[in-house]
Amino acid sequence: MDGKMKKFAIIIIIPLIIILTPLDATKLNSFYEIDGNILYVGGDGPNNYTSIQAAINDAEDGDIIFVYSGRYYEDIYIWKNISLIGENRNTTIIELGRGVLIYGENLAMLKIKEFTIVDGATVPDGAITLVGSRNITIEDCYFFNNFWACILTYNTTNIKISNCTFDTNLIGIEIDYSCNIAIYRCDFLRDVVGMYTYFSSFNRLLECNFNHDSDAGIYLKNSVFSFVYHCNFIHTKLPAYFTNSFFNIWNKNYWNRPRILPKIIRGEIVTNNKNIPWFNLDWHPLRSPYTQTLLNPRLTKSANE
Repeated sequence: MDGKMKKFAIIIIIPLIIILTPLDATKLNSFYEIDGNILYVGGDGPNNYTSIQAAINDAEDGDIIFVYSGRYYEDIYIWKNISLIGENRNTTIIELGRGVLIYGENLAMLKIKEFTIVDGATVPDGAITLVGSRNITIEDCYFFNNFWACILTYNTTNIKISNCTFDTNLIGIEIDYSCNIAIYRCDFLRDVVGMYTYFSSFNRLLECNFNHDSDAGIYLKNSVFSFVYHCNFIHTKLPAYFTNSFFNIWNKNYWNRPRILPKIIRGEIVTNNKNIPWFNLDWHPLRSPYTQTLLNPRLTKSANE
């Protein structure tokens, strides 16, 4: 690498490193520490709220909002450190045509669990948009037919996204100017792009499945120190690509077919209006899909078709 290239890499890397029925309370305690009250939305309780936003407006930091099964048509703005829990992700549905469904800003803690989120997002926001926040958990959610990103983070850190399904969206997860995002045991199905990162660092993608993604499974742009491990890319046109991204680790992933030799992950370095081909390596690609944590068992079958 010549002097200009080293200087270019340093310019990219330095700012990235800097960025960095009533509910059964005993069952709830198995996952959450209850610091406040439980507020109920939907259902037939005498004091239940009829909208999620109304419950948020009355909540205090540490409260839990439990949402009964049903369809909720509303935008949701969150500025409090709360837990938002659906009764069942298949029957608790938040829907709004081409709008930002959940917007969280300057949060120190947020937990979202057991929802289906459909028909949301608009450029440049996501169905769930997180800005200037930290310590976020999103799990057991299903995202379908969202126009832009299902989950979009901006200047956000320490996020855990797990056991979620992203089905037929433009982008599954978009990570901008953020760091320390852990994504694991998620399915990306028929999305145009599964995951996209921009000026982000120290993000981890573990035991995820990319199936029939139209354009790319993972696209890293101006990002460093990403770690992709035990992921399956099945019938994906371009499993992974990167631009001006360095020090990323790809290890023990399944790349569309059985492989014995190291898998080349192609990318590019763009500098001075020149596109220089570049590559990373997965030194230990898998010969068969990693199946221990597949959310959708049909993915294993489709890999062998």
